[in-house]
Amino acid sequence: MHKKYIKFLPLVVLFVFISASESQALTIVTRFIGGTPPANASGSGNLTGIVEAAARIWESFYADPVTVTLDYGWASIPDAGNHIALGFNEQGNQELFGMLLFDNSGKTLFFLDPTPDSNEEYLQSDEELQNFGGGLINVARIFRQPTGTAAGYLDLLSVVLHEIGHSMGMSVGNHAFAAQSAGGVILLSERLPFAGTMAPLEFNNSGYIPHFNVMEVSYGCLMSGINADERRMPSELDILANAQISGYTVQSLEPATIDEYIQTGLFMRFWLPAWMESAGSSQGAAPKLNQTRTGLNPRIIIWNR
Repeated sequence: MHKKYIKFLPLVVLFVFISASESQALTIVTRFIGGTPPANASGSGNLTGIVEAAARIWESFYADPVTVTLDYGWASIPDAGNHIALGFNEQGNQELFGMLLFDNSGKTLFFLDPTPDSNEEYLQSDEELQNFGGGLINVARIFRQPTGTAAGYLDLLSVVLHEIGHSMGMSVGNHAFAAQSAGGVILLSERLPFAGTMAPLEFNNSGYIPHFNVMEVSYGCLMSGINADERRMPSELDILANAQISGYTVQSLEPATIDEYIQTGLFMRFWLPAWMESAGSSQGAAPKLNQTRTGLNPRIIIWNR
């Protein structure tokens, strides 16, 4: 009788390991608080499905046993989306409660993706890398050339990912953001990958704000903003800046639902710098190297489709 249970022992051990691992990961609890979608939205998706998909993506990055509760709903607001911080931990660096609102006035033309876990509506994608002092870091995972009901509209998934990104650390209500942004950058510390990276922040009349500077960071960074006819996924810069502010432990730098073709950027990071160096010293063709709009920092564009 004892022997019957021996063959199931590996499965039991595996289950215990998975359960223990999941208990150590970040948990984002989402609660719908009401509102109706705008009548001029495109696509057959719904806000709940899209928010849940976005929450799973952000959860996949961090390994800390922290629960973040986000209420969300539709409301007539001036912007496409809005994040309101409602409560923090004792240290003031981790948001525990927040609210996300999305515009239903009709001014924002949203695409509501019925399959937010895949990106099949977008025919082209690229990954952009820059060096802000800590080595070539991914700063953009962007999908373009939308088709069908996505064409001509603002991707709601991207907007939700951006607003949840504020709750992960880049928020004016976060005491750690206020302290770390005083110099106009978020500096990645030694405990994180790409240590020494100085992520440049946007500013306005109130000072430095929780968005990346669009004149310094290559186009497509999630925490810079969202435009129509594109989808943005969290980049390594987005993930690590929030980890720096909130003190999160990074377990992955890849979105949980990212398509395989955009993962080629990880492989290219290993050989691309060497290729650039050899190409620069040879008489052959130069690598594809462009400049940011300020000309201060070289960027690498990796086309995947």
